[in-house]
Amino acid sequence: MEEQKTSAGQGLGIAGLVIGIMAVILALIPCIGWIAIIPGVIALALSLVAFSQANKGNGSKGVIIGALVVSIIATSIGLIQIVFFAAVTTEGGNIMNKIEKVAKEFEDEFEGEYGKDFEEAMDDVEESMKKIGDDLEETMEKLEEDMEEVDDRTKELSDEEKAGKMGKAAGKAVKEFVKEMKDTADTK
Repeated sequence: MEEQKTSAGQGLGIAGLVIGIMAVILALIPCIGWIAIIPGVIALALSLVAFSQANKGNGSKGVIIGALVVSIIATSIGLIQIVFFAAVTTEGGNIMNKIEKVAKEFEDEFEGEYGKDFEEAMDDVEESMKKIGDDLEETMEKLEEDMEEVDDRTKELSDEEKAGKMGKAAGKAVKEFVKEMKDTADTK
């Protein structure tokens, strides 16, 4: 005669399955999936108690085994995330140390090559750029004056003749600017 299956452990098995499914969903969320360990362990405990009750009371074990599997998966994923983030944190510190080492090597190499540190060199570049900007502004002002002067002298000329004269004045100003730039570069 076949033994009759009872409902022993079914309530706890279903509870373990529901909590286990929620834990799996939580475990699959990046960066906070490690929190799934808590409901995963609770689901695992409920499922183990349900399995024990089903064994003693000759209950059906299908749902309970499913709950065990799901809770083990959720807890495992949560633990994997903890291990992953611990490794990233440790390696992150190593990467920062490597970046600082490369930066220090760059500074030392730069100072050895140019005789001054990088910040001093950048200050020199900034000063040179300011001087170039001032020279450019002065040249542009001179160009405007020259163009106004040409415009005053060419009131009775045709547009083509005016354009030619203005072009010559602009060319002269550009030549002076280029000469000034070369003089600035030669003094460095």
